[in-house]
Amino acid sequence: MFNRTQFKKRILFVGIPDMAYIGIDGLLMAGVNIVGVLGPKKSHNMYEEFKRFTQLRGLNFIEFDELDEPQLIEKIKNLDIDAAVVCSYNYKIPKVLMDATRDGFINVHPSMLPKYRGGNPYSRVIMNGESETGVTIHFMDDRFDTGDIIAQKPYHINSKATMGTIFNELNFIGIELLLQVLENYEIQPLPRIPQPKGNFISGRGLNDKELFINYEKSAEEIERFIRALNPFLLASTTFRGNVMKIMKAEVASDAFCLPHPAGTLAKIEDDKIFISTTKGLIVPTVMQFGSFFIGDSKDFIRIVNPKIGEEFK
Repeated sequence: MFNRTQFKKRILFVGIPDMAYIGIDGLLMAGVNIVGVLGPKKSHNMYEEFKRFTQLRGLNFIEFDELDEPQLIEKIKNLDIDAAVVCSYNYKIPKVLMDATRDGFINVHPSMLPKYRGGNPYSRVIMNGESETGVTIHFMDDRFDTGDIIAQKPYHINSKATMGTIFNELNFIGIELLLQVLENYEIQPLPRIPQPKGNFISGRGLNDKELFINYEKSAEEIERFIRALNPFLLASTTFRGNVMKIMKAEVASDAFCLPHPAGTLAKIEDDKIFISTTKGLIVPTVMQFGSFFIGDSKDFIRIVNPKIGEEFK
């Protein structure tokens, strides 16, 4: 199915879906010599699906319980691996495993390091109103996303970008950049550019409490927040004691209605609801209301029959 003779370096692939799916097929189609795949632990909900995916491609799927177990380390050493490439991994990779390869582990990170280190730079760049992000290929060390940089490629964030659109586009950009790195690796050692020291804006993941809308922020900030969580996490609020997920929203001026406390339903039209914020109105357009329905504002008005002055929390 795939020609794996173009590249001679022996590569260990490390990753967890969904980025790993794109990574494996992209590298295989280019002819990268993948001699083993480390995926999720057996307890992971994607374990069986990912195992089947790799085996259907004739790849050596390596099972393990812990990443530092002696049996795994010995197996990796016996594969005579030149380098490992990492495409999204939930587990911290121990030094003993990195040392089991000739030239270490290379990570694909979806930001322009050293900015946005962490597990969810996709959401953070939108929430913060950034106009640019990108991809960094870097060596891994004993901390997260701090290793020497090999290559970077910037990416422009458009005004309607969501977590999903950035995730998908950076995945493909990342694999393209990784292939360029691996092509260079075939003929010469990879460059190592140390990251600058200091404190940089974080790309850490969000906890469950952080997924709820804060109406004390401006309507523009809330609209970015909604896009930043769509479609994998989804921005949440509550209305009449039911959790409401908002997938899409618009911003409107509050100049045409009486002032209301932040989080209050300030205006209702035939097909729109307007929620007050500290600056401007947020207008949800696509939502899921509890277990009642997934629909638009018109559905919400028809089914729920909201009243001006009711609160979203």
